[in-house]
Amino acid sequence: MNLTMGEIGSTPPATTANPNAVGAIGLPIWLWISNRADNTTGPIPETESAPGLSVSALGTLDRVEWTLTSASGATIGAVTCDGANAAGTPYDGRNSAEPSPTCGFGADLNNSPGILTLTGTAHWVVEWQSSGGQSGQIPFTPPPNSTQIRIGELQALVRD
Repeated sequence: MNLTMGEIGSTPPATTANPNAVGAIGLPIWLWISNRADNTTGPIPETESAPGLSVSALGTLDRVEWTLTSASGATIGAVTCDGANAAGTPYDGRNSAEPSPTCGFGADLNNSPGILTLTGTAHWVVEWQSSGGQSGQIPFTPPPNSTQIRIGELQALVRD
């Protein structure tokens, strides 16, 4: 099945995707899996057979745990997106002050400027059933995926 944590999509985008991208303190951070495929967001069915036996399995993305850490390694925030919301919603260009409808950090957690590390950890559940009448569940957590985002402060100059 090659179940994996997909590539991270976020607002602001990762510095590797756009080195000039800067998010602003006080705005929500949207989170999603950007390379959607059966093995990154599921569900993914698989069947294997041998003489006299077959096993069917269905891998389902159960949840994604996201952490945001500072350059010093301090955890700034953590959020878990689960069920139908596990893969998140790609940012669609709407008002950047609106929070993600499915997965993200609220504006209250976005209060640390600098280059921050965003880590996503996918948790899968594989349900299986054999032609012999046996069945079960296997939890599976592939290695996490991390990227960096840049957050800055907005300042206004008021002139008469």
